[in-house]
Amino acid sequence: MKSKITQSLVERAPAPERGKSSLYADSEMRGFYLIVTPTKRSFYVQSLVNGKQVRTKLGDHPAMDAKQARDAARKTLVDMRGGANPNEERRKARARGITLRGALDLHLAAKPLSQRTKDDYRYNCEQYLADWLDKPLAELGADRAAVRERHRKITEKHGAPSADSVFRVLRAVYNRGLREHPDLPPNPTTNVDYHGLRRRKVDVDAERLLAWGKVVLGLNPVRRDLHLFMILTGMRRTSVCEARASELDLGARRLHVPKPKGGAARAFDLPLSGPLADLLGHRLAENPKLHRKSPWLFPADSKSGHVAEVAQHELDGLTGHALRHTYATLALQAGVPIAELKFLLNHAAGNVTMGYLNPTLDHLRGYQEKASTYVLEALGLEWTEGQWPPRLATTPAEAASINECEVA
Repeated sequence: MKSKITQSLVERAPAPERGKSSLYADSEMRGFYLIVTPTKRSFYVQSLVNGKQVRTKLGDHPAMDAKQARDAARKTLVDMRGGANPNEERRKARARGITLRGALDLHLAAKPLSQRTKDDYRYNCEQYLADWLDKPLAELGADRAAVRERHRKITEKHGAPSADSVFRVLRAVYNRGLREHPDLPPNPTTNVDYHGLRRRKVDVDAERLLAWGKVVLGLNPVRRDLHLFMILTGMRRTSVCEARASELDLGARRLHVPKPKGGAARAFDLPLSGPLADLLGHRLAENPKLHRKSPWLFPADSKSGHVAEVAQHELDGLTGHALRHTYATLALQAGVPIAELKFLLNHAAGNVTMGYLNPTLDHLRGYQEKASTYVLEALGLEWTEGQWPPRLATTPAEAASINECEVA
């Protein structure tokens, strides 16, 4: 309805029924409106902008009264008829206002990341880009030379791997901000020359593996089994250290991994071979003697209650992620196909065809058995079903010597 929009009208206009609204068009200023809903009274203007009808909100009552709204409407309508779109201007202002910290929060809230990954993102930003956290992304995007220079300085002070890691985080965070605010400048990390470090190669020659097998049997039983579990599964350090007894189903011969790399969205069940089932069964039986009522499969006298640090100087660097590399190499040599190996390692699909596949645990367990047999043999260890730990294998020469002694 048409009526002069006055303070009296704003205050006395009847509230409509729930779910409905009433529109009052000002009788003196074309394009100036009051819209009344059951909960709000808001001022709007509407006009043609470059041939298109555009409506924009001026404000709500009582924060804005009728006189203030009329003054704002007069100015805004003049600008709109001159070709300015206030909605676009607001959007650009929001884009200019989002900071690196805001984009980081947006990115972490939008993606199903594990807490560890979120902590890594925050660490990289707070440790290396602290002075940029409250800087608008628009400023970072406009100063591409400064972004490239920061990468160079981090490389110089902390090394190439750290620099590339920090800037991969910055690239992802800026891209998330750019999706939210398309008016931002292009991602400035495209001006960075990444070092492109190659994935570390792990030496798995026969002598080194045999030496590792001998040494690992002499470790503390919990750490012995932890390292053997890692080389027999290729599981990542955090997932192994945080494995709980409640996630183990020995009857079904599987271990549920609820929060691997990638968070809960990447949760999976690990099929257990015979040796793996015996290893974990042994831990269930022995752990209460060492750590009463511990929920962890690999308990320790640490703040967390489980093994947290897997470094072991006796094992000559073949620990942690190096064991994941070792497992993958040996499993492939054992005849495990690449497709099944990717599932056993819980790697992302990588292509459309892999995304279609959903093999059963029984199918994967057969290949896990094959891998376990090959790995234990490479380590020079013999496993007897139902027993743990394994023992050093007897070489042909040693067997012949034993036979000679028995004959004598």
